[in-house]
Amino acid sequence: MAILKAEFQKSKRTSANKFIIATPLLTILLTSLWGGGQNGAYNWWYTMFLPGMLTIISSQIITKEKDISYKGLFLYPQDKGTLWLGKITYSGILLVISNFIFMTGIAVIGACGIATIPVYSFATIPLRANIFAAIILVLTSLFQIPICLFLTVKFNMFVTILFNMAMTIIGVVSFGTGSVLKFSPYVTISKLMCPILHILPNGLPVPLNSPLLNGDTIIKDTSVSIITFIILTVLTALWFRKREAD
Repeated sequence: MAILKAEFQKSKRTSANKFIIATPLLTILLTSLWGGGQNGAYNWWYTMFLPGMLTIISSQIITKEKDISYKGLFLYPQDKGTLWLGKITYSGILLVISNFIFMTGIAVIGACGIATIPVYSFATIPLRANIFAAIILVLTSLFQIPICLFLTVKFNMFVTILFNMAMTIIGVVSFGTGSVLKFSPYVTISKLMCPILHILPNGLPVPLNSPLLNGDTIIKDTSVSIITFIILTVLTALWFRKREAD
């Protein structure tokens, strides 16, 4: 708890705290102005704004330490692996907060009757599906945090953003194809939003009777994402434990 408290203290009045609020609100505002409604907002959120925001805040958290050669971080008497876990946990909390803000905004759009794309102007996302989707988005996005932290330490923020956004785009593009990339954890979000929200990655509704509406793999795919997150967290924590101040 002390490590987590320290992370919140260090992040006071930083852009990360503003970013997790501004990003979901900007997503909702843009889609409301352009007539995207709930479908468009979710499409933009999980294919672009959410991974972009998560990459940036995760990178910022470790970049501050990297800029001072981790001297401030390594002054703590705690195990370095534990400090790493604290940063992952803090990033995860910010992810939860941002998704909650987005979920609330989506509910407001539905309550206000803001139209989606004209052909489907009466399509709305039920509150239960909205809440379920927000939870799944958190659970299936967690694996990106240790990846982003690791890449930022190993390289820099630019490389991290380039890699994570490229993998996200590849995940969206390879969705529904026979490519081996369909097994990538970056594809899971697009895959699960189909049975939960009945929305394709392009924002259009999933056709009726489509096999994509089958939600039998939701629990399995989400569990795989969580296991991937745990494995990456353990491996990167063990790796960071061996680091010394530069």
